[in-house]
Amino acid sequence: MKNIFNKLMKLENKSMKKIVMVGISKKLLVLIIVIASNVVNAQIDRSMPEPGPAPEISFKEPYAIKLDNNLTVMVVVNDKLPLASATLIIDNPPILEGELSGVKSLLSSNMGKGNKFQSKDEFIEEKDFMGSFINYSSNGGSFSSLARYFEKSMTMFAQGALYPVFNNEEFEKEKIKLIEGLKFNEKNTSTIARRVEDIIAFKQKHPSSEYSTESTVTKISIDNVNAFYNNYFKPNNAFLVVIGDVDLENTISLVKKLFGNWNFSKNLDSMFGENSINEFKDPQIPESTKIHVVDVPNASNVEITIQNVINRKRSDKDYFSGNVANRILGAGPESRLFTVIREEKGYAYGAYSGLPTNYKSKTKFQARTTVRTEVADSAIVEMVNQLKLITNNLVTDEELDNVKSGYFGSFAMSMQEPTTIANQALSIRTENLSPDFYKTFLSNINKVSKDEVLNSAKKFFLIDNSQIVVTGKIRDISEELENIFLDGEKVEVTYYDQFGIETERPDYSVDETLTAGSIIDNYINAIGGIDKLNSVTSIEETYVADVMGNPFELYSLKSNNNQSVTIINVMGQSQKIVINQSSGFMEVMGQKMEITGAELEEAISSAALFTETNLDYSTIKLVGKTEIDDEAAYEIKVSDSKSLFYSIETGLKLKEVTTQEVEGNSMITENFYNNYEEVEGILFPMSINLVTPSMPIPGGLFLNATSIMLNVETSDSDFE
Repeated sequence: MKNIFNKLMKLENKSMKKIVMVGISKKLLVLIIVIASNVVNAQIDRSMPEPGPAPEISFKEPYAIKLDNNLTVMVVVNDKLPLASATLIIDNPPILEGELSGVKSLLSSNMGKGNKFQSKDEFIEEKDFMGSFINYSSNGGSFSSLARYFEKSMTMFAQGALYPVFNNEEFEKEKIKLIEGLKFNEKNTSTIARRVEDIIAFKQKHPSSEYSTESTVTKISIDNVNAFYNNYFKPNNAFLVVIGDVDLENTISLVKKLFGNWNFSKNLDSMFGENSINEFKDPQIPESTKIHVVDVPNASNVEITIQNVINRKRSDKDYFSGNVANRILGAGPESRLFTVIREEKGYAYGAYSGLPTNYKSKTKFQARTTVRTEVADSAIVEMVNQLKLITNNLVTDEELDNVKSGYFGSFAMSMQEPTTIANQALSIRTENLSPDFYKTFLSNINKVSKDEVLNSAKKFFLIDNSQIVVTGKIRDISEELENIFLDGEKVEVTYYDQFGIETERPDYSVDETLTAGSIIDNYINAIGGIDKLNSVTSIEETYVADVMGNPFELYSLKSNNNQSVTIINVMGQSQKIVINQSSGFMEVMGQKMEITGAELEEAISSAALFTETNLDYSTIKLVGKTEIDDEAAYEIKVSDSKSLFYSIETGLKLKEVTTQEVEGNSMITENFYNNYEEVEGILFPMSINLVTPSMPIPGGLFLNATSIMLNVETSDSDFE
């Protein structure tokens, strides 16, 4: 936390290049300090060395045994370090949660909160004393420990897994946490994009497209959690992989003792209805490529994903050539997508693709990027072009060699990780792979030809049968999206809400009789009227916030002579910002810096008692309708860098957005205004949510008013 505010407070750094003043409301100012270090322009040789023969990979065969209850135990003895770990995987088929979506999450979070042999506090205390890490999920769990604590850690892990006690008080706490987490992410563009992408690919009522909501989680009881555990936490399809400095014979004996009585189930009946464990339809490949648009009015960027459903397993003959094709297309900063979208076009910070496998059901290929709204249509066309190139032309010798060389290093390094070894041992068993699959992995990669890469690209990158999902604020680009042509044909566009339900195209048109000035007048009348506002000579405010346990206080004093002083106190440090009619400065830790240029103009404008009374109606523009937290609003563009949003229903200001160019990048600051209350006949927002990259706090900074006073006495000395 200190690091966050040190970025705001320290002015000693001589490499500081720019200071940006951002008004967070008509009465508040927050300083954003951007520290830019000196950049050394060096030429970097990105070429990869020529690949030699594929190295031999040492993959130690685990000792394996299956217990009477069907639990498969695998042990890999590795005494290089005095450490040990174990991973338990219950390899159930996909399970639909239905109306109780979230029950698996609640089972995961409630395991480890006490068991038949230890209370929650006893469990945590003993685990922490040993320095062991133990965690659980709805389909297993894992632990790691020092070798000397292996037996005790394994015992505690087994007791927590097989004999959990679900406490109602702990259950309710976890339920509240889950709901709060859902609320926190409900307006997150990435969260919305991933949810709708899954729904478009797999349709509703499929395990791969299920999502939790406050409504589904609210329905879940502790009995549902118990029922899910009793139905599905079984050894029928379970694997326990032990790796580390352990004695093989003693470990097998210990596992039999701890897990031998784990009840085997002859019939995995579903708690959600008879046989519903597999009652879902397989996703189908669309007949043609379409654009699927999800409007998120609060989004600052647009997420673009080109996807198609695939059936791909590690056991497939073209598994290795598919990996190579994906690496060339978009698996890293040397890939085609990254190079074109970021380096050549400058549309985004990056662009990537993924080609996963799934031996239980179908999965999907995705190529993805996040771009500025105004270049979304161009980015789509460019991504499609790259997909067409790789599916219609052989890759170059250099690209193929570079990918193979990269694999040789990364794969060998990953083999040193216990989790990798465990996962590989599991995948050989669960996916019916050859025992030497990973031993020969690099040699198989090395054998991949350019023709095989082309064939895999054609098979997996179905550009003529893709779903192009566009998620973000699309009000200004609907026309462009609806006029994208691929191969000479216009691409069909369909619109969805944030939960994947098909909707009509959003209508953001406004009554032609409305003007920006009339909306501002309506706001002024809503908060008290122009006469009341003009009668105010000064405003004194104090706002406070709690930032991860650290107190934050913002004090502001303004007069009707374009004078203001703002003092921010946090963690024993303070900063002062003073505006006095035509000049300004800030003072941090005894050092003063003058505010000049555009920053001064912005600061003077924000120093007005009420921003709206200081606007030039001839220069502001009514952009159209939008939504702010599900509330219909008008957007007014004040300048190229600032927009204001007002409720259509109440007329009150809901949001302010300021954009600053800092070192060539756009920095967007959002301010949300809530809980208006009357102070001497004028409405003021009692809560302000400040969201800015300069303070990377989850959810932003939540400021709450503790004091707002009007017409306090001021003098020129207050603003010096």
